[in-house]
Amino acid sequence: MSLSTLPNELLSQILSHASPSGTRYNCLLVNRRFYSLMLPIIYRSLQIPFINHNRLVTFIRTVRRNAFLGSYTRSLCLGEDPLDNKRSVERIIGSNDINKFFPSLYKVELYAMTFERGMLYRFWAYCARATCLGEVVVYYPDLVPLMQPVKGLKKLTWGVTGCKDSSILMIPEGWEETKLIAKKWLKSLGSCAPGLESLVVGCVGREGTWGISDRIWLEVEETDRREEIETPRLENLREFEWREGEGISPVGVWWDIARKVMEVHKEQLERVRWETALNKDGDKPYDAASHGEMFWNGVKQMKRLKKLEMAVYPGSPVPGQSLGTDSETVWGARMTKHIVESEGFMLGVKDWDPQGLEEFKIRFSIIAAVPQLEKKILEELEKAKYLKTLEITYGIPSFFDPKASSEEEGGKTKFHCWYYDVEMMTTVINRLPTSLETLIIDFDGKHDIFDAYGQYEFGPLEDTMDRWDEDGSLRAQIKDIVNQRRAIPRKLLYDRMPNLKKVYIGGYDIVDVVVGMAGLSLEHE
Repeated sequence: MSLSTLPNELLSQILSHASPSGTRYNCLLVNRRFYSLMLPIIYRSLQIPFINHNRLVTFIRTVRRNAFLGSYTRSLCLGEDPLDNKRSVERIIGSNDINKFFPSLYKVELYAMTFERGMLYRFWAYCARATCLGEVVVYYPDLVPLMQPVKGLKKLTWGVTGCKDSSILMIPEGWEETKLIAKKWLKSLGSCAPGLESLVVGCVGREGTWGISDRIWLEVEETDRREEIETPRLENLREFEWREGEGISPVGVWWDIARKVMEVHKEQLERVRWETALNKDGDKPYDAASHGEMFWNGVKQMKRLKKLEMAVYPGSPVPGQSLGTDSETVWGARMTKHIVESEGFMLGVKDWDPQGLEEFKIRFSIIAAVPQLEKKILEELEKAKYLKTLEITYGIPSFFDPKASSEEEGGKTKFHCWYYDVEMMTTVINRLPTSLETLIIDFDGKHDIFDAYGQYEFGPLEDTMDRWDEDGSLRAQIKDIVNQRRAIPRKLLYDRMPNLKKVYIGGYDIVDVVVGMAGLSLEHE
């Protein structure tokens, strides 16, 4: 079958998998048929964050002169260029005819970290006029209550700031004002987005490290009004995510939002995703145990919870932040501290009864020398009689401080973990829930205390973050550990979990059982 005989529908499906980076645009130049099929694909999802003034004006002019182009668009991502003094995106969002440009728009994503608050009000007015809008993503350093009903809104993602130097957010008066605004924001969801099904709040990605709130007034005198504001119940809300992306923790005052949402919707939430950055927040120390208690107390009250995803990050400094002159010692101490804090956070899991839980995923950025956390989690998951999916993922192993071990190890850093220990791995596997259909235990070495912002396949880091491993020797040792291959007898898994359909254990191969083999045998290939 030649290419010319393929139906347009089939060829369009093939072209939709072309890379957006350049291949799609090259397809426009092949012939008229490719041009007519690729044009709707390109305009279906427009990603133009931080576009400069001239390119934005050209883009809008093109859509205005070719009205059929905007009708293809289902997803639009816009962002303000901080260096654009003409505020191009602000004017476009605030214009009255933007709905004429994109009449079929379902999702809009806005990078508004440099916007004034007034522009966010105009943005909500635009969302209220949109006829098909179902999902909104906003990156902004503060909360701005919805002002007009967006009746079709099903999912809202709000990325707040992780900046702890805000002159408003961190002073006592600003702290109280922020609590009031948070309550108003939650209240506005009930009146302006009553059909909301999914809510995501927190530091969603690295955008949480920048942006300045332009709040200049204080409302702390409104004590009575502040007490009267109650968190509304969103009848359709089924999914909630609290995000501290890449180990970036938002200002602690936002945690009340997470607590309130879980408390009010405990009878109806079916999926929760929770990312925790274990660090300190300004002058208010981050208490991992108390935060963990708040989280687990909320989870324990959810009777309809089916999916739970967690990530426990160490709370790394933002890119470019100095690590001090003795960075190796700093990292070693921080790693030990993180293991202790992770255990403190997980203390609250005790006496959890995951009745209807079907899926559980958790990521630890560091794997310790003993599987205490894993045993604690699996002990509770044994009560989940309907658990079908379990994923546990780790970053790098913990290591000995090179100075502390200089006499015994000749000053060479030594990594250690339980992951390849025969007895410990056997204990973990024997505690796995018997109802599992999918099991993934992955030791990837990517999201960890060192490279939270730059490692990705062990690539180079940026700025001072690379000072912990200037010659690359530690990273090389981590890579060697991650790339190890061992063997697990198939019998050990499938005898315990007869319904198992998909299994992947990083660093291990599942092999046939050798006659006479008992227990778990870890052998090199």
